[in-house]
Amino acid sequence: MSTVKLCCLLVFVLSIIICTGSLYAEMMSIHTSTGETISFDTGDIEQITFSSDVSVEDMAEIVSQIPIKFLKNYPNPFNPNTTISFVLNQAGNTEVEIFNVKGQKVKLLRREVLGVGTHSCTWDGRNDCGNTVASGVFFYRVSVNGNTLLNKMLMLK
Repeated sequence: MSTVKLCCLLVFVLSIIICTGSLYAEMMSIHTSTGETISFDTGDIEQITFSSDVSVEDMAEIVSQIPIKFLKNYPNPFNPNTTISFVLNQAGNTEVEIFNVKGQKVKLLRREVLGVGTHSCTWDGRNDCGNTVASGVFFYRVSVNGNTLLNKMLMLK
């Protein structure tokens, strides 16, 4: 990535680690006008605020480096259905999976090549065998070309 002159505020959230290991998106580096280099996991970005002297082109360059954005499900909490929505900034092999709190895969919702843009899929609260799962906390993971974002959701009966 070329040097981008900017001042920005990055607010990080904790990475979620499941028993099977860490689930991280790719690393990204920003070079500031003070000569400082900031590196971080793109999956930890919650907010980016730019100063008024940063050009639209520089903002677009930074934001386009983040492969998956706007990972959310609605409703949350849910019973028994929820829709998982996400935006891809790059086309590629995409997987949407559901995990329980032990890190065990419960359901593969989607595995296909998706294009750039907004996508969604619905989970009906069933596992890969078609059985209804118990109430509790679950995690959904969206992966595209090896980049991963993870979020949690709550099923209530």
